[in-house]
This record gives sequence, C-alpha cells and structure tokens, in this order.
Amino acid sequence: MTIYTRPVTVDNWLESLALRVKPEQESFVPSVAVSLAKAYVKPEGMNFDPIAIYASDSHVMVGFYSFGYKPHDTRVCYVSGFLIDGRYQHRHYGRAAMRNYLEMVQARYPNCEGVYLTVHPDNTAAESFYSHFGFRKTGLVIDGEDGMALIL
Repeated sequence: MTIYTRPVTVDNWLESLALRVKPEQESFVPSVAVSLAKAYVKPEGMNFDPIAIYASDSHVMVGFYSFGYKPHDTRVCYVSGFLIDGRYQHRHYGRAAMRNYLEMVQARYPNCEGVYLTVHPDNTAAESFYSHFGFRKTGLVIDGEDGMALIL
C-alpha cells in the first residue's frame, strides 16, 4: 500500500481524533489527543510535529505519528505516538509510513545521527515491526517502556 502524510492542522485535527487502535492495544500507545497535547505543551522543550497518515488510493486517514526533535539539536529525532487505526492494520500502511518517516528525517535533518522511540514491554508486535527497520533495544527504560534506536 502507498501512503502520503500531511501535518495535522485545523483542517484535519478532528478526523485524527477519531483514530483508534484495537482495544487490546490501547495501553501500548498514547491516544492522538495526548499526542496533540504534547505538540502544544512541548514537554522538556521538545517539538512534536503531529503527522496524519493517509491511504493514497482512498485519501482516508489511516494513522498518525509525531515527529519529535529538540529545536537546538537535530542530531537526534524521535518517533512518538505511532499508530495505525485498528480498521486499517495488516495492510502494510505502517511499513509505508515508517519508510516515509525515515525518508523525511534524512531530507529534513541530514545531520540526524539516530532515531529513537520507546515500546511497551508487552508490545512484541511493535518491537518486531521496528526491528524490521533496524531499530535495536538500547537497554534504557523510559517511563516503563523499552528504548529502541536506529543509528543512521
């Protein structure tokens, strides 16, 4: 499947709030509302640019992630709140979106040396997914989640 991404703005933020993972996945990823709040609050001085993921063929919003970075140091970027709506999982939208994210990092911040994220320790599917792209556990535990990194 092919996708395209757009920033979450006044035009699509309500649509993004309707995205939901499957009930058994809800403890693994923050809701879109929480991710949008982080974009506004900027915890620890970080920027979290909210991004909507769309299916190219139908132009339906199928997922979401936040592009995280520290404005003063873009050698490190972060994936936050990555999710594909439960209705659209297992259609390869997630793989396409992660490839898109990594391409965007390299285009937007060519000095980026690594991409970091956290995974709930019970979310073996997400760990496997991220490992497919070269992410490896760092040994760090952040807010009860395992840190993973992709060194570029």
